[in-house]
Amino acid sequence: MKLYTVNMAVSGKMEKGAKTEPSIATLDEAMLLTGFGIYNIAHMLLSGLILLGVIMQSLAMSYVMPAAQCDLNLSLQQRGWISAIPFLAIILTSYFWGWLADTRGRRLVMLISMTISTVFSGLASFAPEVISFAVLSFISSIFMSGSSAVVYTYLGEFTNIRHRDKIVTFGSAFVGIGTVIIPAIAWVILPLDFSYPLPLLNIAYRPWRLLVVACVLPFVIGTVLLIFVAPESPKFLSSSGKTEECLVVLRKMYSINRRMPEDTYPVKTLVSEGNESKQEEKSGVTAILSSMKEQTVPLFKPPFLPWTCLTCFVQFGIFATTNGFYVWFPTILNSLVSHAGRARICDVLDAARAHNTTDVDCDDTINTATFEMSVYVGLVFCSMYIIVGFLVDFLGKIAILVVLLAGTGVCGVVAPHVYHQQIAVALFAIFQMCGACIGLMNAVTVELFPTKFRAMAVCLSMMMGRVGSMFGTNLIGLFLETNCGVSFYLFAGLIMVCALFCLTLPGKNKGPIQSKPKPAATPNEAQAPA
Repeated sequence: MKLYTVNMAVSGKMEKGAKTEPSIATLDEAMLLTGFGIYNIAHMLLSGLILLGVIMQSLAMSYVMPAAQCDLNLSLQQRGWISAIPFLAIILTSYFWGWLADTRGRRLVMLISMTISTVFSGLASFAPEVISFAVLSFISSIFMSGSSAVVYTYLGEFTNIRHRDKIVTFGSAFVGIGTVIIPAIAWVILPLDFSYPLPLLNIAYRPWRLLVVACVLPFVIGTVLLIFVAPESPKFLSSSGKTEECLVVLRKMYSINRRMPEDTYPVKTLVSEGNESKQEEKSGVTAILSSMKEQTVPLFKPPFLPWTCLTCFVQFGIFATTNGFYVWFPTILNSLVSHAGRARICDVLDAARAHNTTDVDCDDTINTATFEMSVYVGLVFCSMYIIVGFLVDFLGKIAILVVLLAGTGVCGVVAPHVYHQQIAVALFAIFQMCGACIGLMNAVTVELFPTKFRAMAVCLSMMMGRVGSMFGTNLIGLFLETNCGVSFYLFAGLIMVCALFCLTLPGKNKGPIQSKPKPAATPNEAQAPA
């Protein structure tokens, strides 16, 4: 049998090697030999399905709350706080889930979190009043957040470095798909006319309760696939010292991608990464806190500190803008659809606010025009993610991040000045498309940090993103009531600043720099700022 040398693994070309010793390679070199094909695409679809479940649970409350206000006797303030529950849960628990994923494995964390989240979402659909609904939804969101950031790491670690940016970006397209599916499912379910009394709980099972359950279906399917199909991340297995288990995964990837027998996979031995993530042998709170400290403190020291701050700030700005405005998107669309004639967005919102009464009508009807426009905007989001996925290999992450963030920021500045309704809505929608950069920033984070700290770094940046979501949602709501234009200018400016910061990111082909130089660094370790 022809064997491959380590040099061949680096170049990615098939060459004849020595016949006396088995091939030895680093994990990145070994993954290059597995190729890129059906296995990677199938894994991307699985990760995308899990991400879809996260997005649907995070944003579904925007559609559930108006339909549930009669049954739960909700005030406007209560609706706002309950809609923010998923973001709050992610903020409070992302740190813990990042530590758990780095020490116990990506797959295990997602299995546990998705299963428990599904159970509590089902229970929440039977809640008789607002307190129980809020508590059950909060617990469900706590476990949902376990998959929120881990899924990006899980996706990126199954793809070799040549195709990682592209596959993570395509996987992120499921965020855009979620913005289509949520209003589409709500459009189908909420207009249904049924009410099944449940005397034991003193409730009537109505369409909004079914919508709560429908939004966790991606988690149900994803859990089944994780149990029976998907293995643990080869990166995690290798860094944990489980090289034989890692080789089993790599052989399977090689066999499916290249359509060759597993025993023809040339790599027989993996070179240790030297950054093994040791499992905690001790138990108790002290041991857990000590382990979490070991996973976190290095991220706030050179050479990781600048990249930790940069990724957290950029994700904060993107989430604050895209999620902050998305929560208010149906409200703004409703006002625009109901307004006759040419007028600017802020003029329409000011007029609508002047006609609002303090009483909240218990009305479960659905504005079909708003749902229809939301679906169209979601389709545009999907298109943007797909386009970015195709362009990332040609233009690179940094160029796309800078151009997309700067371009959407300009649209945010222009949108409130346009009188033509269709053009104003189009610019407003493009402004929110800065969200297409979330996946790119996660790809950047996966590349910047070594395996031992990678999941924690992604979770911290995503946690700051969710803080941005909370910040953006509340601040935009405040400005829409007082000074509509400021909300657009402030967040458009924030996005432009993020674009400038992205210019400082290291190039893809730069060699890694560590706090302690090593003779053979891997391409995924953190780089020091130029």
